[in-house]
Amino acid sequence: MDDQYRSLYERLLGVVWEDRAEAEIYGMAVELCLEEPDITRRLGARPGASAEAIRSAMAAEANATRAVEPARATLDTFRRQLSAARKSDADQADRLRAMTWNWRTGSPPVLCFLALMSWLQVRPGATVYATAALAAVATLAALSRAEGRRTFGLVLVFLCLAPVQAFRSMRADRAGNTWAEDLRVNGVKPLMKRVLDALLGDDPDELLFPDSYEGFRTSASRPYFVHSVGAEQLTRKMGHMDGGTIAICGPRGSGKTTLLEHCVTENDFSVMTSAPATFAPQDFIVSLFSALCERYIESEGYRAPDFARITTTGRAVRRVMPWVRRTTGWMSYALPAVLLIGLGTFAAMRSLEQRHGPFLTAQTRHLLDDVTGLVAAVWRGENIGAGLALALLGVMVWRTRKNRVVLRALKDLWVWGTGAIGLTLVAVPAVSVFRDPELERNWDRLLADDFAFVLLAICALLYMFSDSRDNDSHMSVGRWEISYRRIHAARRLLSVAGIAYVYVRHAALRDLVTDDDNPVRVLSVLTGVALIKIGEWNPKPGEPRLVRRCRDQLYRLQTVQSTTSTLTLGTSQIVSLGSSHATAVTTVPPNLPALVADFRALLSDIALSRSLQGKRTVIAIDELDRLGSDVKALAFLGEVKAVFGVPHVHYLVSVAEDVGAAFVRRGLPYRDATDSSLDDVVHVQPGTLAQSRRILQKRAPGISPPYVALVHALSGGIPRDLVRYGRRVMETEKKAGTVELSDISRTLVLDELYETLSGFRVLLGRQEWTEAASPVLESFRRLMARLKSGTGDLRALRRDLTDFAEGRRQFDFSGGLLPLGAETSRLLVEASAYAYFSLTLLDVFGTEGFTRRSERAHASADGDPQLLAEARQELAVSPYTARSLLRSIRRAWGLPVQGRAHAPRGAGRRPRPVPGQRTP
Repeated sequence: MDDQYRSLYERLLGVVWEDRAEAEIYGMAVELCLEEPDITRRLGARPGASAEAIRSAMAAEANATRAVEPARATLDTFRRQLSAARKSDADQADRLRAMTWNWRTGSPPVLCFLALMSWLQVRPGATVYATAALAAVATLAALSRAEGRRTFGLVLVFLCLAPVQAFRSMRADRAGNTWAEDLRVNGVKPLMKRVLDALLGDDPDELLFPDSYEGFRTSASRPYFVHSVGAEQLTRKMGHMDGGTIAICGPRGSGKTTLLEHCVTENDFSVMTSAPATFAPQDFIVSLFSALCERYIESEGYRAPDFARITTTGRAVRRVMPWVRRTTGWMSYALPAVLLIGLGTFAAMRSLEQRHGPFLTAQTRHLLDDVTGLVAAVWRGENIGAGLALALLGVMVWRTRKNRVVLRALKDLWVWGTGAIGLTLVAVPAVSVFRDPELERNWDRLLADDFAFVLLAICALLYMFSDSRDNDSHMSVGRWEISYRRIHAARRLLSVAGIAYVYVRHAALRDLVTDDDNPVRVLSVLTGVALIKIGEWNPKPGEPRLVRRCRDQLYRLQTVQSTTSTLTLGTSQIVSLGSSHATAVTTVPPNLPALVADFRALLSDIALSRSLQGKRTVIAIDELDRLGSDVKALAFLGEVKAVFGVPHVHYLVSVAEDVGAAFVRRGLPYRDATDSSLDDVVHVQPGTLAQSRRILQKRAPGISPPYVALVHALSGGIPRDLVRYGRRVMETEKKAGTVELSDISRTLVLDELYETLSGFRVLLGRQEWTEAASPVLESFRRLMARLKSGTGDLRALRRDLTDFAEGRRQFDFSGGLLPLGAETSRLLVEASAYAYFSLTLLDVFGTEGFTRRSERAHASADGDPQLLAEARQELAVSPYTARSLLRSIRRAWGLPVQGRAHAPRGAGRRPRPVPGQRTP
């Protein structure tokens, strides 16, 4: 912190701060908050909102007191700890000043230091003893005088209290850091935001300063999902149903696809597919069937077959390559390990072979001779009893092939047998270590060397407790962040180095390690561990039955298989007599009934297996509204409803509002495919202002409420349009070069109005026009030209826009005086209603003082900003009802409903008092 800023905050010493350290911590907290992104972005947005003005305001007594209040508890603790540390420092300083140093009191410490250094450097004993004797004589001489006794007493007290002084200083530093963090987070930062808002003047929320725009860069909705009423309703319905078909209906862009993706993500097994724009029922079911098979194969951890290359060689290579990769990776470690272990234990194996080999060979040969003799006797019929026993044993083996109890017993016998033998092979060397006299003598020698034993024990414990796996945390050391994984690795390396040092410097440990019987012990332990692992090993099971069925169905659905068999009969190579027969077998694609039956059977088995595991199966069919009209959508449902109704399966179908309305009218004198295809309907309505706020805050954190209201009104609460208009707001900010709501909204609304009227002009160009009606089209053209030219003459633009919206002067096309067709009149009425909506947005958002006018408008029920979004939705229903709603909104906001347009009341911005400063 600069000296000029430090003096700025130290002016309150004795008023707010009791110590200079408190003022310095407060100044550091202010400077750190000034570097916060949400503060830095707003500096300089309006005149007077500068860093110097904030520093001056924060240095005021009132603001300093306000900032301290939320952190009063930690400040009191810091003051107590700092007072104790300062008192300890002062006492130690008094002791230092009271000490008297001269040649008498200074020589004993120097001589003691020299004696210590001589002893550490292993000097000859006479030098050490002589220096120590001189130190003792000097000490006695100094103690003989009063000043020496007083000085040595003070030194002793000083040295004893030095750890206490250091501890109190550390405790004060820790308390200061705690108070600094508490002050910055809970005191200075919130107050600085209020000070900055005051410096920015009235309506600071009308400035566009979101923390991030990243959410508007992507159209993906899954990372930015926000819970809504429709999502809760769908979850509740699925929880109350074991299976069934639920339609999700709503206007386009209302979030039906996002809802399906969110539901699909949370369930265990799900298949999501899209309805084709032009469909054939059989093709769609084939596509859904294939997606089901592929999804289930992948969910079970297997790879779905790829038919891009259908050659036999390619399929064989793709099947073999995963096994080759796994085997190669395993062998790359197994071969070196086996070679190294074999090389290290070869001598032990050769010793064992020489010691016990002849006996084992003789016993094996004797056993083989007995078995061979028994087999020969049974074969020749000389041992009838043994033959009958073998025959009965064969029958028992055949009968136990499906007896799970016997198979489990044999498996347990194998596991327990190998485990027992392995444990024995591991335990015998461990017991032999304590019964070997030579090892016992070497162990006693190692224990006799205290330094070697203690170092070895410390290194062993250090190695055992230095597990670096699954430890990604860090430790802060000053400015550096050190990973605990590296710390553990360094500790293990040091422990290994310590053990190696003990091994090299001490013969007792070398004798323990290089004992002649150790290779045999190691070989026994390795063999025992290998037997235990072999007993625990289980071969990888084959493909489950359902996976094989899915794979077979994929071959059936996506390939045409042909098999040709040829048989040739003939004799003699000179004169050939015979015949040739060829047979070709080709699979026939399944017809629709067979396809539906196979699909339902497979899906039923999959759903049953998931249901037994307590999990759900979901089939989501999206974009059914792409079929064009409700007639085509209902026809599609009627064709494919045969696949619905599978037990334990939830079908989620995304449909347009027309289909949902048809389902609601069931039971009335009206019946269609929805009555027999759907079990329930979830209506996804346009979002409310609160839901739009959550969506925008997730995509652009920090966006202010006025901009949320603007984007919500333009989009009508439709989530897809909400994101699009949010992106347009950011584009307009770059284009206009301003962050003021009035400027951004004015440019955005006029651009959007120009694009919409351009679309209406295209539709009007397709109508039949007469010369008498051409003035309307000419006035329409001039209005669009004025919109395209920008907001230079805003007053004239408002006048023309008001005339067009209210059908006055040259835009009077509703009085029946002009020969306009019905379709032309309808288009003009719709265009003028949208212009009226845009004019209302301009009057509401395009004038300074939105926040204050919004507070006054809330006094009326028609002043809720949510009604602007409802007016936008009403434009899709009827321009007349939309115009009526807009009139009510304008009255609530104090805007003119008829007559010449003028600026709304409450325009202009006035400065606000800054907290902590007096207003003139």
